[in-house]
Amino acid sequence: MKAAIKEYIVFTLKYLVGFALLGWILWRFDYRKILTTVVHFSLVDISAVLLISVLSLILQYKRWRYLIGSHSTDFNHSDLLPAFFSGFAFRLLIPGGHAEITKIFLLPGRKSGKVVAFGIEKYFEAYFKLTLVLFALPAVLPQFRNWFYAAGLLLAALFFFLPVFFRMKLFSRFKEKEIDYARVFRVVLLYSGGLFLTLSAQYFILLNAVQPLPVKTVLETVIFIWGAGLIPISISGLGVRENLAAYFLTLYAFPASAAVGVSLFIFFINVIVPALAGVVYIIRRRKQLAQARSTMAQAGRQALRNWKQRSKKD
Repeated sequence: MKAAIKEYIVFTLKYLVGFALLGWILWRFDYRKILTTVVHFSLVDISAVLLISVLSLILQYKRWRYLIGSHSTDFNHSDLLPAFFSGFAFRLLIPGGHAEITKIFLLPGRKSGKVVAFGIEKYFEAYFKLTLVLFALPAVLPQFRNWFYAAGLLLAALFFFLPVFFRMKLFSRFKEKEIDYARVFRVVLLYSGGLFLTLSAQYFILLNAVQPLPVKTVLETVIFIWGAGLIPISISGLGVRENLAAYFLTLYAFPASAAVGVSLFIFFINVIVPALAGVVYIIRRRKQLAQARSTMAQAGRQALRNWKQRSKKD
């Protein structure tokens, strides 16, 4: 009971933090100027950003489909796309996006391989973002340049040892089939790089529609904005991302209100619109999700019992 209350309080606080940050930034930079920025985007710019958003969704879906196909032997291809879009909606339910794992329960069949596939998807997102952030930090904290580069190189080198880690006995019980992890990690890394480039292209188009900025500046800024997801204090980085956009872009004499407007518009296109599509499917599968909740609870209790039994034996 105490744990449930604690989780509810943390959940509520993170929601409040996100909305407070967003409210503060809208008040600080004048929401009318932010809205003006969005309204004045040309039809060509908006069309280009929408097309790139579609490309980003295709890359994310192909990564999701590849990971499920690599790890699971028990799924229907027709369920992959609805579950994929549902993940966007689940991501908005709990700060840090932890509810997104619920999308695997929209895929009938054995779950162990799907859980590992989801774990790798989320792990690589965080790994790729953190690596980029470490290499970008010297641009704003040059006095620690050597430390950041060293940490970034160490983290990048870890990539080559990850396949060995996932071949450990600890993960063998979750496998539904043999997996070439070296190939899986290479493919997922390529998809992650593609997603970063699509996001950078969207920001480059809209930021330059307001004021010319060099590619290097846009790339560095996008790294920090994308990396906002590593700070789980709000919903999908809401508020955190906009504050980071305003801070880093004002270093280059870019209007803060325009930076916030661009960030919010891209967030709406890339996250909110796909989430709305996911909501439709979630409503249709609400009975299945209710069953999934009880299944997750049972699995958690069973895991706890197994852990206690092993502890007694040891």
